[in-house]
Amino acid sequence: MKKELIEHNLKRSIIFQDINPSEISTFSEVCRVQIVPEGNFVYRQGDESEVFYVIAMGDAEMVLERKGGGTSIVGRIGPGGHFGETGILTGKPRSVSVRALCDLVLICFDKRTFRTLLLSNSRIHRQLDLALAERLRVAFLDQADTACCQRSTTEASGGVEDLILFKEKKPSQVRLRRLANDDSDTVCESKTARKTHIIINRFAANNEPFMLTGETGTGKLIIARQIHLQSGRSDGPYMEIDIREHDPIDLYKKLVGTEQNALPFAQSRQAGIFEQTCRGTLVFSHAQLMPLDLQRKLAIIIQSSTFQHTDSDRQIALQSRIVFLCAQEFDNLEGSGKIIPELIEIFKKQYFRVPSLREHKRDLPRLIDHYLERFSKEFGKNVRQVSPETLGILMNYDWPGNLTELSSVMRRAVMLARRDEILSDQILLGLPKTEGKWEFNVLRLPWVQKFLKSPTFPRVPQIVVGAVLLLAVVTLFFGPDEADRNMGITLSWSIGWPLMFFSFFFLARTWCSVCTLAMPGMLIQDLVKPQRKLPEAIKNNSGWIMAVLCILVLWVEIVWNAYEDPFLTGWIIVTITLGSLLTSVIYSRRAWCRYLCPLGAINAIFAMPSIIELRANRHVCLNRCENHACFAGAEENVGCPMFRHPYLVDNNRDCIFCAACIKSCNNSSIHLNLRLAPQELWSVQTPRWEDSFLIISLGAIFFPFALHHNYAEVMEWLRGFLEIKGLNLPNFFIGSLGFFGSILLFQIVYYLMVHIQARYHKLDKKTLLALLGYGFIPLILGGYMAVHLEFFVDGSWRLVQIAKEALGFKASYESVRLISRDSTIVLQTLTILGGLFASMYATYRIMDRLLEGEYLVARVLLLPFGFLGTLTALFLWML
Repeated sequence: MKKELIEHNLKRSIIFQDINPSEISTFSEVCRVQIVPEGNFVYRQGDESEVFYVIAMGDAEMVLERKGGGTSIVGRIGPGGHFGETGILTGKPRSVSVRALCDLVLICFDKRTFRTLLLSNSRIHRQLDLALAERLRVAFLDQADTACCQRSTTEASGGVEDLILFKEKKPSQVRLRRLANDDSDTVCESKTARKTHIIINRFAANNEPFMLTGETGTGKLIIARQIHLQSGRSDGPYMEIDIREHDPIDLYKKLVGTEQNALPFAQSRQAGIFEQTCRGTLVFSHAQLMPLDLQRKLAIIIQSSTFQHTDSDRQIALQSRIVFLCAQEFDNLEGSGKIIPELIEIFKKQYFRVPSLREHKRDLPRLIDHYLERFSKEFGKNVRQVSPETLGILMNYDWPGNLTELSSVMRRAVMLARRDEILSDQILLGLPKTEGKWEFNVLRLPWVQKFLKSPTFPRVPQIVVGAVLLLAVVTLFFGPDEADRNMGITLSWSIGWPLMFFSFFFLARTWCSVCTLAMPGMLIQDLVKPQRKLPEAIKNNSGWIMAVLCILVLWVEIVWNAYEDPFLTGWIIVTITLGSLLTSVIYSRRAWCRYLCPLGAINAIFAMPSIIELRANRHVCLNRCENHACFAGAEENVGCPMFRHPYLVDNNRDCIFCAACIKSCNNSSIHLNLRLAPQELWSVQTPRWEDSFLIISLGAIFFPFALHHNYAEVMEWLRGFLEIKGLNLPNFFIGSLGFFGSILLFQIVYYLMVHIQARYHKLDKKTLLALLGYGFIPLILGGYMAVHLEFFVDGSWRLVQIAKEALGFKASYESVRLISRDSTIVLQTLTILGGLFASMYATYRIMDRLLEGEYLVARVLLLPFGFLGTLTALFLWML
């Protein structure tokens, strides 16, 4: 290069901007020119620091090589930039590598010239000081950005240990390592696993963009990482970006970066993610949430293989491989418009649906072996196998959380293991609840904690309720036949039943913990100590069994008018008690309460919007607990009667608030929270269609129930009307038609609403069918609470009169209300409207969850809100 060109390029550098022409001429005489071909390194990390460089032509990138074998791009330098001075000043080896992005022309000053000639010039020295100061500032800022956006090659979702699940041992043959009692390898036999390995090899053999779809926890990030490691880009950077964690506008700026100036570490700050992942892989997780505008910009960049800085028109070559990870099926992404057609066309060439774990259970034993070895090392144990019974439990489970859930279950099992084998009682299936907000743990109050840990609870409340129930049953069978004068009728329908519904909102399922219908069975169970487990067929279908039994109990109660029939009311109570007794004698714990009780079904559903919840601190459970006595039991206290570990409880449906876990836990892990919003209505991890079926059925049953004893009068009127028309039908048949007809009508309306929502808004109908019903619970509970308020206000006064009569005093059965009818209507209206607003918010959150963060428009909520509004109007009309 001619001397004039060298002087021209030196003047372009900020280091020499204040230098006069004569000094520039002197510097040009003592330097040399070096040309570095594209892709070659100017120097490598760890080399001796011998030369200071100024870029005359081309671009270079600074590469940090990590100890674990990965790399990170920490900066990019263009014409006029400089590098290499730090090692000379400190006398230490090179801290980063510098690689030519294109043919690079460098002006070089050796160490002696740099120290004696350049540093002696105060103006050059000042510019170098500014550059070093900028380096410190940018290094700090980059550290924060890197922590947010990038994971090193020793990290991934699931950890680097999980890469072995998809790692190729030989180029010609894909193997899956058996991590059992030896280090031998065995060829993976599952067709699904073999197909996954084929896809990894195929995608790794080229540099085209690709998409992975599949359920949460299936290992999409692990597969993307393995493709990167097996590809020709394995030495390049690997970065993952979670779309949920970034603002769309800021993310685009971070992707393309801004135009750079001459300060090299200012360039490091301004280098975009595309530049930082040059010759590497850039993964967008939850890509279906990417805004459409950003998708269009990204599609143009991929199609043209170039991009521009936000403040420049200069075209820069895209050298990053783009990967999309989505939680929805490819066809659904295309049909719903969540991914624009341009990107669909790009990814049609290479996409793969990662199968769920339940689709390749043949691999489950090998995966279990892998996690046993992994967590045995982590906890310093030597757990080598699972018992045959345990393996059967694991193989029969559907694993909705896939590999994430399997890892969590095996981690807890290894923690609990006392021998070299995992036993069935150490397997806690399910995913832990995420931490909530706006909660206050009432166990912080000493008197509350003392009461719940004492033998007083729930024994004393059970004794009180038991005595009242016994009195009610005796008077139902042996008391007056006239309903208004029978104490059992008043205690059952005017006091007990309303108080139970009120308790749902304030105390969740606490009523179940003090319910004495199960007391005879529990007392006998303490003597016979049954160990038999409830059949799996009953467990798997318990939701439907409880829903059907609940509807049948309400059918008998309403159609046969149990409110006016003491004998029938008594037999309803006795029948439920006998069911509990029989189940308790045969099966362990409270199998009846958890899986069969019809009253438990109502309790479970209506406890979900309660203002109180019982949850566990998952961090304490994982890191401090060694025996899980809250679930398995301890010497003085039994385990959870509902067969549910507090660590896994994410809703009030599965907890009866018996405080057994509070008594057993020595780590203060259990929280009894007052909460502002019942998040479980929209975040429940395992929504069930049978729950929604019961919810909608209860909404339909409200209308004959609200008529109460007047329903019999309606049936009598209809029978007389039909007799005139020539039809002679019994009252119970007419009442049954009305009862089940209303249920059928509501179910049809609900199904049609779900079908329309799923079709026109591109939602999964099966998920929507199971989940949407939970949003209606607050309104339906509000309706029942409003009706029971009237029953309580109007009928509870009779208890005093009945007691006076029983004691020989004169009694007056003239209606005496606790509060006026107008006051009651106001309270009823407020209760129903409160339920409406709560249901609208819960429904909004459910739709937001199903749409995965997309902007909700009014038409998406039109049908559900219309259903809620119509139901509210009908409820108010029935008051």
